[in-house]
Amino acid sequence: MGFGKAFGFSLLAYIGLNFLFIVIVETLSGDLNLLFSDISSNPLIILLIFFGTTANMPGNVFLSMYAQIATGAIDYNLIETIGFFVTPLVAALVAGRVGENKGGSFGGFFLTSILGSLVLGILAYVSPATLIYFSIPVIDPTATLIILLIAGAVNGVFYGAFSLMFTKTEYY
Repeated sequence: MGFGKAFGFSLLAYIGLNFLFIVIVETLSGDLNLLFSDISSNPLIILLIFFGTTANMPGNVFLSMYAQIATGAIDYNLIETIGFFVTPLVAALVAGRVGENKGGSFGGFFLTSILGSLVLGILAYVSPATLIYFSIPVIDPTATLIILLIAGAVNGVFYGAFSLMFTKTEYY
């Protein structure tokens, strides 16, 4: 039961926070109307909004955040990069708190991360042009699927460690 709760709540937190950060970034950049018109013309963009952060490796996110702060580029791109870090972290913490044991907590978030990368990988086969919206190039859909699954596994292990730290299991 702990695995299912951890997976469900982490997936809900992941989707909700991704949507929230995209709306904030698009509002600050002044492109919110453009986003909704793009969604009406291509509804698959919703999958990118829900699972887009899975394509970013944690190291790349930290380097991008550092570069933006060091160069003084404090704008909506920095908020988007912070969202790439905060969204999986909060989802992992939620999985850790609702999971009843360490395996359920880690596995719940890991499955959320793999599911997100799998959805984007399938999108590479169905509509490769949609992935260009988040600057994910698709030359070969199979290579893109493998790269996204590796990114999902790295995110799952990296942020899954935080879910392990916040599991309610006590050792006496």
